[in-house]
Amino acid sequence: MQLRYFVLTIIATLMLSACNTSTSEQEKPQVIKPDYSERNKNAMAHIIAYDVYGSFLGEANGVYVAPDIVLTTMSWIKGAQKAKLNPIGSKQTFNVFGFSAYNIDDDIVALRVERKVSSDKLPPIVNIDAIAGKGLHYLTVDNRKRIVKNNIDIDTLGVITTSIPSGTPIFDEDGCIYGMVGRNNDLITASTIKEILPRVNNIHESIYQMRLKSNKVYPKASTIAGFTLNTSMGKISMRLFDETIEYKENIIRLVTDHFYDSLLVHRVLENYLIQTGAADSRNAGPDAQVGWQGPGYTIPMHIVPTLFHKRGMVAASKLPQDHNSSNRSDGSQFYIVAGRTFSNKDLDDIEKEYHKKFSPAQREAYTTVGGAPYLDGDYTVFAEVTSGMDVVDKIAALPLNGDRPIKDVRIYKATLIRK
Repeated sequence: MQLRYFVLTIIATLMLSACNTSTSEQEKPQVIKPDYSERNKNAMAHIIAYDVYGSFLGEANGVYVAPDIVLTTMSWIKGAQKAKLNPIGSKQTFNVFGFSAYNIDDDIVALRVERKVSSDKLPPIVNIDAIAGKGLHYLTVDNRKRIVKNNIDIDTLGVITTSIPSGTPIFDEDGCIYGMVGRNNDLITASTIKEILPRVNNIHESIYQMRLKSNKVYPKASTIAGFTLNTSMGKISMRLFDETIEYKENIIRLVTDHFYDSLLVHRVLENYLIQTGAADSRNAGPDAQVGWQGPGYTIPMHIVPTLFHKRGMVAASKLPQDHNSSNRSDGSQFYIVAGRTFSNKDLDDIEKEYHKKFSPAQREAYTTVGGAPYLDGDYTVFAEVTSGMDVVDKIAALPLNGDRPIKDVRIYKATLIRK
């Protein structure tokens, strides 16, 4: 009897202890951190870039760090003519006026924008130079315009383990900016972001000028004689003229940056000229419309009367007047003249019809080696073929689908010719 009483007493004590423990735990105050998602959503932006022709060039995200300053990655927007800002979760678009500061090494640029956000609605930036971290997230907006917090991890090398658009801000659990997604899904740290802020000022350069910002050291024009295109049909070498120095320097930059590598000779006027340099030809399918994209910028025309369209000359192409009101040359597209010979009577007729006046040197060239006299004075001639005109002639005689060769003629590699 006493044993039974003893066991019941122990059981009752244990039950009472368990209840007391549960009650004690429930009475402990729970700390609930504020949710900063709505505030941080207002500080996010989607940016769309366009080239000089108004064609779509690229897109990325960004984050406000001042009422009218948005940070994004620099590499994707470089070469754009203009950009528009679209707040996350909205269909509205706003102008991007230009850039106020940049850091090429860290691939970051500060854009001045039309849409402003109050300072008290901007997320603070953390004060630690951290790479790997826990409790981090980024925000997206679903089809019902609900904010979604997406948890992520960053490894010790600063690589984000989830594929996220560049420029997307990363927030910590306190709603502070922990960093930003870089071009290779790496983390641009908060300290890097803070370093650029003191350089942001009240002025800005146009986005178009960003194309000239580079840490790369390009060869001096005085050391370069010309360049060579190694195509699928053979090599074509060209001498660059010092008289059109801005075009020479531009070609040096493009060739050094491998811009022409893998582009097509996308346009041929039979036995007349061949044209290349269109960025949209690089991955173009057989029926794709190409020839509307250059590097994202144009160059003022520079007509030198002594440089005219005789056979073998190289000139910068340009869009028609209705797409090119400023009458500027494309930044990368050019054509090589194959041409034919003309009689003096032909040249007289061209002078009357096109209101031109040919010099004795022009008449001598056009009646002997040939060329394209119709084009003189309307396009900038900046180079001349020194070897490979047989390749030009073969390409100019290819069967065409419209004005594009049926069989692709591809530039394998462009290289500079040093003096």
